[in-house]
Amino acid sequence: MKQIALKAIVLGLAFNAIACSIADKFTGGDMNAVAELWSDVPRMDGMAKSQGEMPSWLRLLARPVLNGLMRGLNNGKDAGDWDFIFFTVTGKTPKDVKDFYTPGRMAAYGWEQNGDFACMNLSSDRAILCAFIKHAGDKEIGLAIIAALDDQGNQTSIFFLRSEAASTPAAKTQPTAAASRQTTRGAITMLTGPAPYGIERRPMPAGLEIDQLLPKQAGAYSRERVELSANRSLQPSTVQVDGSSVYATYRSGANEIFVELGVSSSAENAQTALDVAASEVTDRFPTDPRFGSLGTEPSHLKVTNADGAFFAWTRGGYYFSAHAKSSEPALAAFMQAFPY
Repeated sequence: MKQIALKAIVLGLAFNAIACSIADKFTGGDMNAVAELWSDVPRMDGMAKSQGEMPSWLRLLARPVLNGLMRGLNNGKDAGDWDFIFFTVTGKTPKDVKDFYTPGRMAAYGWEQNGDFACMNLSSDRAILCAFIKHAGDKEIGLAIIAALDDQGNQTSIFFLRSEAASTPAAKTQPTAAASRQTTRGAITMLTGPAPYGIERRPMPAGLEIDQLLPKQAGAYSRERVELSANRSLQPSTVQVDGSSVYATYRSGANEIFVELGVSSSAENAQTALDVAASEVTDRFPTDPRFGSLGTEPSHLKVTNADGAFFAWTRGGYYFSAHAKSSEPALAAFMQAFPY
């Protein structure tokens, strides 16, 4: 079976394209240092301009990120040249940077967040990436802010990167995230009968902590790794609301369970994620309530075929799926031990 991302939550978010593009080839354009921070970018207190060059590792990270940002504005083309400036600030963390460069503050300077959220964690709370866009006359402008804490935890480096491109008809007619989202048809009702594995009798999930939502141990199954779906080299400690989903791999002997977790700001979007999942693993949503129920609390989908056994379900705004390539009994053993 396919590994199912929460398309219903991230569909149409250009920022997700940025995150997914980190693994792309490093190509195109130059990065040019500028002397001063641009007048339409607010300056955080305590920032001191650094004379250092952009580290090579950051160039390798930044180029595909910036390409991904500008493709959404520049008729599908990569970014050209980028300007950058580099600051350090003592006594503040990347989270402080994230809390300063909020969509509200940036809107006062003409910037829009790129998608449903402006910033994402790159490495727990030690590094963040923020992205904004602006339409100014016949220009489309992209701005990326990358903040990273040093090894001692005393100083944060902040890189500002900016590119401009001529407006194109395609860029002006890009669908908004809100317009691209689907919603579940009709009101959500309570499930009237039993669901597979008795999920309707389990506690509702809460919070955003990975270790709470995806426990390290589920019966005989041990969690081996956690990955961010948008960039599988990252190991998040939390899941973001309306952001990229999180993958987890559990193992018990020869049996492996691949789990996906996503959190939405609404139960309707989580329901739509389940509907999208169904479209990827089966020709039609089951009408037999033993195998599927959509538009209910909880909702669920159970499919067993040559690719293995797959089960997806929602609890409020939380979406979970579990896939066992080996057998349905392996999935059942995991599901009986999983808390939600």
